[in-house]
Amino acid sequence: MLNSLPNRYLNRASFSLLTLLLARLVTTMFSSASSFLSLPFFNYLLILLLCFRLVNSSSTPTKIGKGYRLISIEETPDGGIGGLLQVKQRNKIYGPDIPLLQLHVKHETQDRLRVHITDAEKQRWEVPYNLLPREQAPALKQTIGSSRKNLKTVREYSGSELIFSYIADPFSFSVKRKSNGQTLFNSSSDGSDSFGVMVFKDQYLEISTQLPNDASLYGLGENTQPHGIKLFPGDPYTLYTTDISAININADLYGSHPVYMDLRNVKGQAYAHAVLLLNSNGMDVFYRGTSLTYKIIGGVFDLYFFSGPSPLAVVDQYTSLIGRPAAMPYWAFGRYEEFLTL
Repeated sequence: MLNSLPNRYLNRASFSLLTLLLARLVTTMFSSASSFLSLPFFNYLLILLLCFRLVNSSSTPTKIGKGYRLISIEETPDGGIGGLLQVKQRNKIYGPDIPLLQLHVKHETQDRLRVHITDAEKQRWEVPYNLLPREQAPALKQTIGSSRKNLKTVREYSGSELIFSYIADPFSFSVKRKSNGQTLFNSSSDGSDSFGVMVFKDQYLEISTQLPNDASLYGLGENTQPHGIKLFPGDPYTLYTTDISAININADLYGSHPVYMDLRNVKGQAYAHAVLLLNSNGMDVFYRGTSLTYKIIGGVFDLYFFSGPSPLAVVDQYTSLIGRPAAMPYWAFGRYEEFLTL
């Protein structure tokens, strides 16, 4: 049960328990020397140390597993590319790994790239296609090992503005902007301590990206962060919708919008792009300044990249996928008298 809860709620519970135990320890210490050296005192101390470890666990990310390897790849009938990913080494942390995954990548428009990763053998929960109309990822008809493309020669899939490239083992991918060479998303950890490889289990999914120091991120709503929509390194960002009022600070609200906009200054020029993870399950997003990590309790990886390059263009590209706001009725603008004369 605890493994399925967002880390922020675990930390809140740990801080509450820490406060209670600390008060009990102080009472025990000042009561008498005999009770201070009693067995219950050491029990409290042990639990106290465990709680400190739980609270501090979010600052040092735990790497789970060895990731996946890309074992086959082919062109798909819709003009994209598809492949199969096989887990490298199974483990039972947060449940067993899904052994075989299906990868589908497509440039859906000139400024939108989609990367879809799901279970290759069983259907998993996704945002319903009749609720949010979008293209269906085609089913792979190939068998393992019968690839139409050689992994050693095909490493990039280029569109009008965005370029998708990958590393086969352990599998990772990056998305670059063709016009200036900027890397917008890079899931390769490069052996660093900031994050690990991709994880895909039934009730635990994890994927990360490297970020430059000068990136400025906004989004990941809907919540009442004291800083507003700007993301700050070290702050917890949990998407777990709650039916509460907006007067509560550091709380999740009605909507879940797992999308962020990244603003950068590239040689004096302003560029913007956005990343949407289309997943309706509860998730934690850890932003550490030089990396961003998603930890999700279900669903699939359905990532959309919007190239911008301006914030206005990003919003236009994003709403062209998820839907645009409904037009306000004329009378709602307050010109009731003028409305009556029409």
